[in-house]
Amino acid sequence: MSEKEEKSIFYVYQREIGDIKDILKHMKNGEITEFTDAKMHGSLYTNAKNVEDKLNDLLKKIDKDLPSINDELSELF
Repeated sequence: MSEKEEKSIFYVYQREIGDIKDILKHMKNGEITEFTDAKMHGSLYTNAKNVEDKLNDLLKKIDKDLPSINDELSELF
């Protein structure tokens, strides 16, 4: 992997971005409690709040150049 790719925020924060995309994908597919009656999908409000919180966390990490989840995990091992 090139040095440029390793410094890309899309690479560095790929896990955080993936988490946000996953929630949005489920919402787009109608996987929310209001449509499915399945509590495991979470309500529209809960999913929107989770996206908002995760996006705010990601932007704070980028702004303050904080380590990603993957960086924090790699330090443990």
